[in-house]
Amino acid sequence: MMIGKRHLLGAILGFMAAMPALADDIGSLPATAGGHAHAKVVHAIRKDGALKVELRFVTDYASYSGETLYDGLDAGNADEMIWVEAGGRRYPLSRDTSGTPEAPAALELTFNYDPARNPRVGKWEGVFEAPPAGLDEAELVLPNVAGIGPFRIRDR
Repeated sequence: MMIGKRHLLGAILGFMAAMPALADDIGSLPATAGGHAHAKVVHAIRKDGALKVELRFVTDYASYSGETLYDGLDAGNADEMIWVEAGGRRYPLSRDTSGTPEAPAALELTFNYDPARNPRVGKWEGVFEAPPAGLDEAELVLPNVAGIGPFRIRDR
């Protein structure tokens, strides 16, 4: 079957439009302290009084050596290290039944020698006390990362 030039061009442009625009907009994402990795909000879901935020860290820097963003998160320092802000108020990390904050105790990004192939260098998830319904945008404060947000909160 022969495809005309116009149809081929349309197919190529359609394919390119469907591809994630990560390489084009990575510089607009909040950067880490090292300056070569960036945080992207994957989702922020509010459900049953909790807000679950998931981040993906990406780089476009060849031979990115990784970095530690924080280490030693515990019940004593969590409220001063990580929080969500919405409507002018801070919302802390939730705690499990033993009082442990619902986020990783450390966040280390990994080495990446070929970001053109796969730009991911890490991921992070945290669960917070949820802002009330009606507050649909928030910002995340995470050590050694520029302010993350505003991002949209979705309800489930």
